[in-house]
Amino acid sequence: MNRFINYYKKIFSQEYMDRTISGGIKSQLTLLLVTIATVLTIFFIIAMLFSIQLHGHEEWGERLWVVYNNFVDPGNQIEETAWPNRILVGLISISGSVLLGGVLISTISNIIERRVGVVYTGRMTYRNIKNHYVLIGFNELSINMIRELYDECPSARILLMSGIEAATVRHRIQSALPIEIERQVLVYFGNIESIEELQRLNIESAIEVYVLGDEERYGRDAKNIAIVHLVSALRGKCSDGKMMPVYVQFDSIPSYSNIQKMNLPPEVFCIEGKPNIFFRPFNLHENLARQLWSLYAADCERRYDPLDYRPISITQQPDGSWSATSQDYVHLVIVGFNRVGRSLLLEALRICHYANYDDRLPADERIRTRITLVDREMEAQEDYFKAQFPYIENQIDDIEVEYCHDDICSTAMRTRLQQWAQNKHCMLTVAICVHDPDLSLSLGLNLPHEVYQYQCRVLIRQEFNNDLSSMVDDEKGRYRYVKVFGMVDRGIKKNILQDKLALYVNYLYDCCYADESLKQKEVLKKMYESYGNHSADFILMNHQAQYLWNKLSEPLRWANRYQLDAYSVFCRTLGYGIRRSNCSPTHISESMFNEELPAQVLYLLVRMEKYRWNAERTVAGWKRAKVKDKVFLLHPLIMPFSELLQRHPEEVEKDADVIYNLPYILALGGYELYRLADQ
Repeated sequence: MNRFINYYKKIFSQEYMDRTISGGIKSQLTLLLVTIATVLTIFFIIAMLFSIQLHGHEEWGERLWVVYNNFVDPGNQIEETAWPNRILVGLISISGSVLLGGVLISTISNIIERRVGVVYTGRMTYRNIKNHYVLIGFNELSINMIRELYDECPSARILLMSGIEAATVRHRIQSALPIEIERQVLVYFGNIESIEELQRLNIESAIEVYVLGDEERYGRDAKNIAIVHLVSALRGKCSDGKMMPVYVQFDSIPSYSNIQKMNLPPEVFCIEGKPNIFFRPFNLHENLARQLWSLYAADCERRYDPLDYRPISITQQPDGSWSATSQDYVHLVIVGFNRVGRSLLLEALRICHYANYDDRLPADERIRTRITLVDREMEAQEDYFKAQFPYIENQIDDIEVEYCHDDICSTAMRTRLQQWAQNKHCMLTVAICVHDPDLSLSLGLNLPHEVYQYQCRVLIRQEFNNDLSSMVDDEKGRYRYVKVFGMVDRGIKKNILQDKLALYVNYLYDCCYADESLKQKEVLKKMYESYGNHSADFILMNHQAQYLWNKLSEPLRWANRYQLDAYSVFCRTLGYGIRRSNCSPTHISESMFNEELPAQVLYLLVRMEKYRWNAERTVAGWKRAKVKDKVFLLHPLIMPFSELLQRHPEEVEKDADVIYNLPYILALGGYELYRLADQ
């Protein structure tokens, strides 16, 4: 009895009433129902104690029914004639009108208002949503990512949680996306660094998770790593053994570079010692650079000319031999050494390796790629950059990098631009990377007239597309070779993140060199031959390739990813282009590609691959040494190609395998080769 009394004291206390009124739907309805039941009970007890015969009924059940009827319907009062009965029935009817007519309606209205407020502020939770995408954080990439996910699976819901007000996020989504995409997005407001808040996203049943971080948040990269740990904890055990992809954005180039060199500790992505998520870092500006000039340019709606816009080809000489006799060279001028400028530099270092660089010639006769970096604050940035990438100048032999502390508008720089543009062997590309969109356009459209006259390429950074940048792109006169780039609404492409081709590159290496039990040189050819009918052999090899990729260390994954970027250069050297496969009759078959590779052609391509590998390893932080050391990033094979032939001729076979299997990797990824001359 005391417990019962204490319960009523608690439920009708001022503190509990305040908490209930301002609380959720469940507590409000509970309080209302308890109050109604209590009032009915009190009136029934009064009727029984004072032997009041309502409507002439003496049975207790009938009296209870009459009390209830008068409580819900005041019109029943007319049937009572005795004044004690009228007084009691009047009190019952008034109580019913207040509780059912006033309090109940107010409660329901309050419930609706509060629910509207909950949804408007993003505080709702839907536990029944499954097989959905999760975006954690809202920034400049989120809208582009939503569009990509919708294109991949229009029926899947997209749950987005951000620490930015939900109304603000929702408004930006509504203004940028069509209504059919917007309807698939649920915007949650919450602390994205709290595991309790992240539980609302049903991560355990999600398809993929994207950790983007909120814009303008200090230390976003470090926070994103911490969120990965929380995502792994919420994911739990993988009952089917399938790891969930978790894509993580890094803003800082140094942070991004460092994370590529390290493996995450197991506690970040493992549950009971077994990995349950697949960690995939990415950087916006690197993705934009890769869409400009790498293999993935074939997937972009907006096409850009390659840096070697006059292909440095391997041609057959009158005596029947094959060689690259072109004196042309690539010269990339990057204006603005910010995050975009650095990303373009690193991408160029990985791909600008051409067939006419011959390390057998005297040093002053070799044809090298040139990269000139121009920034008014270069003195403050050069040392910092070189501390991050210390071996670029002395380990990448076929590329010269010049750091210029100058203004692109200075007389000296404009004179140099004129000279470069007039040089018939120079393939000049000027990339304006300054952040201010108006200044960027002004600089790009007011270079020395020789730059436009001699058809040099000009790239102008614009984070957001506008009418003026569209006019520049559509210009067919003076500015026909001027293009805008860097739009954040095109900053993410799912095919770059999904690593479909990179895992085949790794599978080839494992089958050829790493695992003796898999020793088979033509594994990718076999996969390609069984690709069309998805035979049991193909499914088995594909699963095997995925398994080997998942267990690969993070640094080696990046080595495979970056190898793909240079495929377009290799193909252009042979007179081929790369495009998405549409089964056109003009495509180059895999057998044709390999049949047309004479020994001298293969030699030049292998040399290109060797210098590409040297550059990729150098950018990754490896240093040449006598003994290999994976801990301290030391490697004895970072050396000129001619030296490799003399000292380690057996290693050349690995570079040749890259070339021979290039068409199979492209075909498995949905690409095809075509002759540039046919276009």
